[in-house]
Amino acid sequence: MPERLEAKFVAEGGAKETPVMLHRAILGSFERFIGILIEHYEGVFPTWLAPQQVAIMNITDKQSDFVEKAAKKLESHGIRVISDLRNEKIGFKIREHTLQKIPYQLVVGEREVENASVSVRARGGVDLGVKTLDEFIAFILDDIKQLGRMNKSEE
Repeated sequence: MPERLEAKFVAEGGAKETPVMLHRAILGSFERFIGILIEHYEGVFPTWLAPQQVAIMNITDKQSDFVEKAAKKLESHGIRVISDLRNEKIGFKIREHTLQKIPYQLVVGEREVENASVSVRARGGVDLGVKTLDEFIAFILDDIKQLGRMNKSEE
């Protein structure tokens, strides 16, 4: 490689010499792979690959405890989840998580707390209705498994 680049250096004696080049790019190839994935999916990762699979958010502070318990239950099933307990309007939170391309958004209001359920929105603003937390866990785990099987069969 140094010869093809016509790389030279001046040695102690003043003569120009071709250097020996050692190159190791373990992280570089990993970074290229991640770049290829991001480009291929245009940032809209399938659920199994998404860094955050679920965003769960409250409408008012009254639902904060339920949101935290629900997030822990999701995490216990290996689901990557973030809780959004900020004192912001729900429309703002939904828009922000939509821009982050999180596959599922769970909205919790008073009715959902009373029924131990969550209002489910899929990426793209698709309303999947109200599900119990256990129903949603079964749903997302099936989604993750289905996508994994689909990708393996394509190889």
